[in-house]
Amino acid sequence: MFSTLRRFLNNHRRKFIVSGIIVGSAVVLWRCSKQKLLEWKQKEVQELLQRSRRSQHFESTERSCNQTIINLAVCVRNSVTKVLDTEKVVNELRQGSADKVTAWNKLKVFSIARSATIIYANTMVVAILRVQMNLMGAYMFRNSQKTLDTGNFSEQLQQKYLSLGSYFIDEGIQRLSSFIEKKVEETVSSIKLTDQLSIRDLEQIYLAIMSTVLADDCNPVKKLTNYMLPPKVEEENDPLLKKIIIATLDLLETEELQGLIQSNIRTGFVALVDKISEYFIEIPLKKNGMQSLKEVEKKNGFSDINKITMPMAKIIPIINGQVPDAPTPNDIPSEWLQRLIMDEMLKSFGANIYEAFSF
Repeated sequence: MFSTLRRFLNNHRRKFIVSGIIVGSAVVLWRCSKQKLLEWKQKEVQELLQRSRRSQHFESTERSCNQTIINLAVCVRNSVTKVLDTEKVVNELRQGSADKVTAWNKLKVFSIARSATIIYANTMVVAILRVQMNLMGAYMFRNSQKTLDTGNFSEQLQQKYLSLGSYFIDEGIQRLSSFIEKKVEETVSSIKLTDQLSIRDLEQIYLAIMSTVLADDCNPVKKLTNYMLPPKVEEENDPLLKKIIIATLDLLETEELQGLIQSNIRTGFVALVDKISEYFIEIPLKKNGMQSLKEVEKKNGFSDINKITMPMAKIIPIINGQVPDAPTPNDIPSEWLQRLIMDEMLKSFGANIYEAFSF
């Protein structure tokens, strides 16, 4: 019996060896596959948790960014109204200025420059804060994941980085206001107080101001870093902060961001003129004592608001009222700021920054 079994094993030894190798390989492969599958599942879970943490942190960064924008906008308004002090000119007129024409022309320039500067300043502030907050948020996330290779992004460094924006409030706005004031004076110097203007004429004035600013070598959109950040800001000793500052400078100088800012400024001027146009609509209503503009159109043939005109002297107080010293409900700075905060293109730009720097 044993000899028969031995002969059988000897005769089929090759088959047993091959079968053993196949079975052994299958077992090894199964175990390896099981281990790889387990590792893949663990990796997927970790990546899912990582994405969830990153998403939550980004949403928190967005909320912080929006709140910072709102808080800083108050300082922006105060700085603009202080530099372009129309209230002082109005008081001179009320007290009986010796040269009323000169005072009115000064008020004309200041009121238009004030509204234009607010559009520029708010747009620039929202743009740079989208860059700063998302860049800082990305580095904070990396810091929390211990993936920074240049050091710890401490709270002290974060505060130092954000404090760079105070330069715009302290000096940048004054330069911006003075620059735009000169451009406004060049644009409206030929317009007399008695000239009759339509809302279309007023729109062309603002577009002309934007064009002259755009053509200047000191254009604040192209020279964004010169207005928003201190000189030689990149000369920082801390390697991590220096790295973040250089990244900020690079982002502020991109054509994409500058294009978004310029596009929003144009939209802001359109929104401003639309706000002013409400006062032009009221003219025929008051004259005719009617409640509906359609009734006025039917009776007097007013089919186009651009046919309604007002003397420049009457338009000046309307423009000046768009940026009051103290915030009022639905004034143009507040409305424009909310539109900038909700602007999808600027939000998307900030999200891309966070995504790119958080890995």
